[in-house]
Amino acid sequence: MDIKKGENMFFVGEDEVNPEAEIIFSVDDDGDYVVESTRVDDSLSGEGVGTRLVETMVEFAGQEDRKIDPKCPFTRKVMEDDAEMKKLIKN
Repeated sequence: MDIKKGENMFFVGEDEVNPEAEIIFSVDDDGDYVVESTRVDDSLSGEGVGTRLVETMVEFAGQEDRKIDPKCPFTRKVMEDDAEMKKLIKN
């Protein structure tokens, strides 16, 4: 699966305008990332694409030495269920 970086997002698909799956984020006043939403088309459902998008977001935040405020319930659950990812959740 090829995950690409777009403008304040990571996505799967040909382009960021019509992605097959996406995780959308913004940057807060502290410079940390706020994950607003994660979406996966029904055609990719059950393939772990959403989890892989969260993992990509966590890797990106770690490389940038930033935390993540997961407003998206799916992202929060994935991060809370993994001890390493949980360390990057912004309190």
